[in-house]
Amino acid sequence: MSFDELLIHRVYLGTTSSSQNYLGEWKQSFSYSSTETKCRLSPVTAAERTSQPGLLDDVKYKAVFPSGTNISLGDRVSYQSKEYLIKEKYYNSTFHHISCLLSEL
Repeated sequence: MSFDELLIHRVYLGTTSSSQNYLGEWKQSFSYSSTETKCRLSPVTAAERTSQPGLLDDVKYKAVFPSGTNISLGDRVSYQSKEYLIKEKYYNSTFHHISCLLSEL
């Protein structure tokens, strides 16, 4: 089975942009891509939560994306009409894929 065959979920990625309003205040907004991105989502288990206390307290899913995916901390992921915040982003040792921790908003 190839890596692409393991990416069974489709999500929309939301990137952060900031702009100033007429009062000079900075406002953040999110714009979602119009195309779906392939990934693999798996829920965080109770055993994982107890093995890493504090890190996974509010994390709902672990996500795996191909290494060429343009994502950063603070971006959002839309999956099944719910939004998730990217809390952590890790590359594997060979930069083959990106692993992320997602918390529900």
